[in-house]
Amino acid sequence: MPWEVLPVSEVRFAFVHEVNSLKTPVAQACRKFRVSRKTGYKWLGRFRLAPDRPLADRSRRPKNSPRRTGADLERQILDLRQRFGWGPRKIRACLHNQGHTVPSIRTVGNLLRRCGCIATKEGTPPAPLSFERSAPNELWQCDHKGPIEVARQKIHPLTVLDDHSRFLIALVPCADLCMRTAFDVLWNAFGEFGLPQSILADNAFGSGFAVPKTLSWFDAQLIRLGITPIHGRFYHPQTQGKVERIHGTLERELWPSIRRDALPQFTADLDHFRRNVYNTLRPHEALGDRPPLSRYQPSARQRPPHVPPVEYPPDAVVRKVASGGDISFAGCRILVGAGLYKQSVRIEDHGQEIKIFYAWKQIRVLATPLLERDKLL
Repeated sequence: MPWEVLPVSEVRFAFVHEVNSLKTPVAQACRKFRVSRKTGYKWLGRFRLAPDRPLADRSRRPKNSPRRTGADLERQILDLRQRFGWGPRKIRACLHNQGHTVPSIRTVGNLLRRCGCIATKEGTPPAPLSFERSAPNELWQCDHKGPIEVARQKIHPLTVLDDHSRFLIALVPCADLCMRTAFDVLWNAFGEFGLPQSILADNAFGSGFAVPKTLSWFDAQLIRLGITPIHGRFYHPQTQGKVERIHGTLERELWPSIRRDALPQFTADLDHFRRNVYNTLRPHEALGDRPPLSRYQPSARQRPPHVPPVEYPPDAVVRKVASGGDISFAGCRILVGAGLYKQSVRIEDHGQEIKIFYAWKQIRVLATPLLERDKLL
């Protein structure tokens, strides 16, 4: 049977009763209750001042806290939390970037917990691996988010993000997932920010062939502009990790408050979030708690008035792509991609192998013995 443990307040009251009622000397009562005489006199003094109040532990909070966070700063912290749903790190960085004298991240977190804004988490998750390009516009990532219902129709916002700076290039609602619709969004972005060196997208923007690798219509437009198209592996969204991350940010910070009654209001809210919140205000941990605008600058490569045509040297071996996405060469049909229908490709015959190019981009390399053995490649 376990020992009965009395509450601290009852033990202290028993000490006071021992001295006041049983007339036990204070020193003897202290030895009996195993406390110092200083503690014993403290209990007696508290009892004389308030006999009706229990002798429970008192708060150890100091009467004055000269370094306590000011009420005005607390209101700004809670306002940022309510408006954007940010955590302590982003809130502190945002206020610091605006020139405020702010406490530590831990102090901001304690304030949010005290106000019931965040829950206490057990343990700290490991930091995720992150890779980025060395300069702006070396790589843009793009992908569709959604669908989300706006004015009783499904909308698929297209997100375009700069890999180096996390600068949100475009956030535009699209009524469909067609390549032409996505390219129209990119075309407008090229006019505003210039041409990137490469664009990373998932295989929805590709030809759909894993083997052999061919070109889609979307890829062909980028190649003609001097942009390298890159596609992630099938069923591997981690390749576009940065754009997937911002999709989670949209769900947490924008979707709960965005207007969905009409498409113009929805579009305006997307543009406001991109220009006035994400790019210019919201701190990013991977950028040293600075907003993306602090690291981004437009590309020096200006967009041409239209997509330039493909031109080859006069002596080049050229074949036109048929409706099935193939060309004829040496009595064989070679697949290059239905996205190049009615376009021309260039062939280089090196004896043991042939190379096929669309503009400057090499599409395929085939060994000559394979051409003699198979008629459809």
